[in-house]
Amino acid sequence: MVFHIITLFPQMVKGYLDVGILSRAIAEKRIEVETHNLRDFALNRYGQIDDTIFGYGKGMLFRPEPVFQAAEKIKKDHPQSKVIFLTPQGKKLDHKKARQLSREKSLILIAARYEGMDARIVESIVDEEISIGDYVLTGGELPALVLLDTVSRFIEGAIKTESADEESFEKGLLEYDHYTKPLEYNGMKVPEVLRGGDHKKIDEFRLKSGIRKTYFNRPDLLLDYDYPADVKETRNILKIWLRKNKSLRDYLRDIENISKEWKNARRNSKDRRSGC
Repeated sequence: MVFHIITLFPQMVKGYLDVGILSRAIAEKRIEVETHNLRDFALNRYGQIDDTIFGYGKGMLFRPEPVFQAAEKIKKDHPQSKVIFLTPQGKKLDHKKARQLSREKSLILIAARYEGMDARIVESIVDEEISIGDYVLTGGELPALVLLDTVSRFIEGAIKTESADEESFEKGLLEYDHYTKPLEYNGMKVPEVLRGGDHKKIDEFRLKSGIRKTYFNRPDLLLDYDYPADVKETRNILKIWLRKNKSLRDYLRDIENISKEWKNARRNSKDRRSGC
């Protein structure tokens, strides 16, 4: 899989990729990462790639010309590339989306800066807007690296398969608590069940640990979690919780349906403009 990152600071990306698991995945050709300096597509000899905002308001925006040219150059060799704009206004990146993106052959990640990009870029060439969280950063390089990192975990050979299978969110829950030596520290002991060697009891402990952590840290994940029927105590607790939160679940699903309808309408409008 090839990741293309359009950025003003390619050195930021390269620095992260020089060490760790991803550096090994690149060396073994499990993934390929190419950075594209937006200054190479500048409007003039001064390296201009941005301009002031029409209307009123402070800040600068990426102009459409450099971004269009950069994307077009990449697509000459990788015509099936999916273009992603990293922005707080996008759909939030999650485990499911990362797995889905890992099936693509090529991704073009636009790491914007300043106040973002001219809207015509998003309307014309961006396939998806993705956010890594409800906060604002100084640039899109970190979000691009976050997306690259999590998507790479699903690419065959990039990491150990069994490690990916046991990660948080893989089975719909946060990952269970882990322990290592010493057996006791500051009066806190490793749970006895983890030292007994009974795999069935260990699995049950880990399941309950994952459910408990999810319930307190990310209760939203439990809305659609299909928990095992043999965990009676936990099942009853979750049934009560889900009944109380039915209105929230319906509300979230209504929003999701509205979002899909809007996205389809936008895609159809885009196809009409392009003559498809």
